[in-house]
Amino acid sequence: MTELQAINESYLAAAAADPKRLAEEFDAITEYMKASTAIHHGEYVRTCYMPKLFTEKIFAGFSADIQTLYGILAKVMRAYYRDPAYRKLFGFDRTTEELILRADPSVSLLPMARIDFFYNEQTGAYKYCEFNTDGTSAMNEDRELNKAQELSTAYREFRAAHSTRTCELFNSWVKTLCEVYHRARHTQQTPYVAIVDFMDCGTVNEFEVFQGYFVQNGVPAEVCDLRSLRYDEAKKVLYGPGGHKIDAIYRRAVTSDILERYEECGPLLAAVRDDAVLLVGDFHTQLVHNKTIFRILHEPQTQKLLTPEEQAFVLAHVPLTKTFEAADIPRALADKDAWILKPLDSYASRGVHAGVESTPEEWEKIVRSTPLTGYLLQEFYRPYVTENFGIGPDGKFGRNRYYNLTGVYVYDGVAQGIYSRVSLSPIISSQYSEKTLPTLLVAE
Repeated sequence: MTELQAINESYLAAAAADPKRLAEEFDAITEYMKASTAIHHGEYVRTCYMPKLFTEKIFAGFSADIQTLYGILAKVMRAYYRDPAYRKLFGFDRTTEELILRADPSVSLLPMARIDFFYNEQTGAYKYCEFNTDGTSAMNEDRELNKAQELSTAYREFRAAHSTRTCELFNSWVKTLCEVYHRARHTQQTPYVAIVDFMDCGTVNEFEVFQGYFVQNGVPAEVCDLRSLRYDEAKKVLYGPGGHKIDAIYRRAVTSDILERYEECGPLLAAVRDDAVLLVGDFHTQLVHNKTIFRILHEPQTQKLLTPEEQAFVLAHVPLTKTFEAADIPRALADKDAWILKPLDSYASRGVHAGVESTPEEWEKIVRSTPLTGYLLQEFYRPYVTENFGIGPDGKFGRNRYYNLTGVYVYDGVAQGIYSRVSLSPIISSQYSEKTLPTLLVAE
């Protein structure tokens, strides 16, 4: 049994010592979350009784591997900018390519990202699931869930008996954004920041929490719909809806949404093209956010850019991925549990289908109806299973087995914290039985 497994078992045993209190405190945690700011489109965040525990040693390992990954991604980005032939591997349309090429990744390779992966807590092996570099979210879920955990006796006693810390994801981002601004503009001036998205699809509560942290740190900020911005071309000034000049934009709107509503985004795009505003989270992030990056990393042209150590890293951690074609249909049908189908550019697991979640008949229907453009076929990696107390498949509270997905928040190349999710099914998505756990780091 590993150190982490021993810590988990100890926590579960302490929670189970008083079943009546356990159930009552879980209900109290649930009620707290219903009244919290972690609400998205009217839905509160579901969770379990025990937080997700990681040791500081494990987190240090994650942090070190992020540096290796970012070194690889930097080589991919540089090749994209300098080599038109390499650029064609991505298959972006002319508009997307233009937006990417006018961006300057040297200011910040990826200002904000959440690198999601399936981590085996017993062996330490893992495979990447997704690179979220556009609209990285859910920091407020972790913050509110840790506050909710104060209602748990087991949580309070565990923290009293161990040296622990939660992940700080707000003040650190304010500092990071300002550092990127100062570096890009060669000034120490405090920027006026706009947090922008399409408010009909964004996590507005989280934006407002971020705004509060900006203001607390002496950085003026506002939250606004991307379409409400106004650009004065003569003065080269971008204004928010209240008339204030904007210096920097914290972009939460994902590139795919901007491209879908391109005509509505004229003021922002004009200001960005004129360099009248600093876009923190510029469009070069699409090179990593788009799921085709998983295929690109395995391409011979990319492998030639990498050291033997980096090649081994890709082989170990990036699942085999290829463009879905008609010739792949027999392969996908022959071993349904080995494959997952993903759209090239999506988020929130939209359009994702896994053979393991389907009957043979359902999977055949999915595979045969999947478009032969815009989809990837990817090796399916079964998530690691742990136990926790929560609502089970029967709708009742109890001890259940959960599949795990881990995400590391990375601010300007520095691992800042962990986002933890679990599910009763191997597909960890809000479409199924996904639950979010607050993360607690434990010192050795």
